[in-house]
Amino acid sequence: MVPRRLIFLGLDGVGLDLASSLAQRGVMPNLGRLLQQGRAWATASPLPEVSPVCWTSMFSGQGPGGHGIFGFASPAPGTYRITPCDSTMVRAPRIWELADQAGLSSVVLNVPLTYPAKPLRGSMVSGFVTLDLAKGVHPPELLPKLQAMGYRPEAELDTGREDKAALLADVAQAIAVRLKLFEQTWEDSWDLWVGVIADTDRVNHFAWPALWEPENELAQAARDIYRQVDGHVGRLWQRFGDEVQAGEAALMIAADHSFGPIVSEVYLNQWLISEGYLAVEGNPPNERILPATQALALDPGRIYLHRAGLFPGGSITPGPEAEALLQEIAGKLKALRFTRLTQGPGGPKLESEAPVARVHLGRELYSGPEAGLAPDLVAEPAHGYSLRGGLDRAGVFGLSHLSGTHRPQGGLALMLPEPMDKPQELTGLFDLMSGTLGLEPAA
Repeated sequence: MVPRRLIFLGLDGVGLDLASSLAQRGVMPNLGRLLQQGRAWATASPLPEVSPVCWTSMFSGQGPGGHGIFGFASPAPGTYRITPCDSTMVRAPRIWELADQAGLSSVVLNVPLTYPAKPLRGSMVSGFVTLDLAKGVHPPELLPKLQAMGYRPEAELDTGREDKAALLADVAQAIAVRLKLFEQTWEDSWDLWVGVIADTDRVNHFAWPALWEPENELAQAARDIYRQVDGHVGRLWQRFGDEVQAGEAALMIAADHSFGPIVSEVYLNQWLISEGYLAVEGNPPNERILPATQALALDPGRIYLHRAGLFPGGSITPGPEAEALLQEIAGKLKALRFTRLTQGPGGPKLESEAPVARVHLGRELYSGPEAGLAPDLVAEPAHGYSLRGGLDRAGVFGLSHLSGTHRPQGGLALMLPEPMDKPQELTGLFDLMSGTLGLEPAA
């Protein structure tokens, strides 16, 4: 394959079903035209299906066992603290780093887990979570420009706990500036351009029903944000379409995972307490994990045995007893049921559903040099359920301010020119990107 320039646009949390529906309903006509040209397909995300894991997997071509990221945060060995993940913890090179080694120039914008920004041949503005914009920009000379634009790494998400309309208005303001920056960098000199729009994920989390229900009070605001995104897609194609059609560049548009409505959140630590596996004294954030604990959970769906060496009060060591405990917890999780009232043709009725679709052993789910960092169990949610840690919640099931949740199946992928091979796994997109640039495929 002759190396070409690559334009990558990420749409966080946009499933193929949502993209197709919004295109058909006239909310995203520009994206709709590209979906038809590229004959889009769906991808499956690695577990847990959260942005740091998924974007890092896509851009490295490796799963968590290769790159070392298993969630938003990791246990700090020898303590009960968790350490938020950042770019210094990624153990596999991502595509812009490989491009840099090959002498290619990149523009990397708003990609999760690129904070703090690392030097590269080109420019970078970090994505979620950027704690200090000054540390999320390379080269540093970019900072005054961003400040003058009013660039913000994220909208004020806490607003959405009480006022979703105010949050959507803030997202619309933040994305307008972000897209302006994206489009200005099109004129820079680069071989690889990567921009991720995370704001779609925020709309999906806080206003999922509004994307489907015309009468919803947030429908106009939610869909207008998607219209902003579609306008950007249209301008992108206007700028680069001829280059792509001439075979001089390739365009990929992809998501890290898909989305769906929430039936219920499931608070795994509360479930572990109810089953006698977790013993806690006091209330969050000042709780104390007691030595009698056998297992504890981290978002989303990760369960760790109370192992000696990993946790200060842990006493569980490798062996038959630990294996039996894992099988016991996994079996009980799969047997867990949530009962809800549904409306059917014959009127209301009670339905019992399994909120956990599958439970995976970490050592079987992951492979690679970082697999030793994996949780002992990974619970995969059934559609409609969000698996949380929830140590501060009152019961096993409940709802929060969020109305949409991640799904590991059905993420959007399309590429122009249309590729012969359409990988079904998210990590497979890396080889399409690296092949476009003339780089080596993932190991």
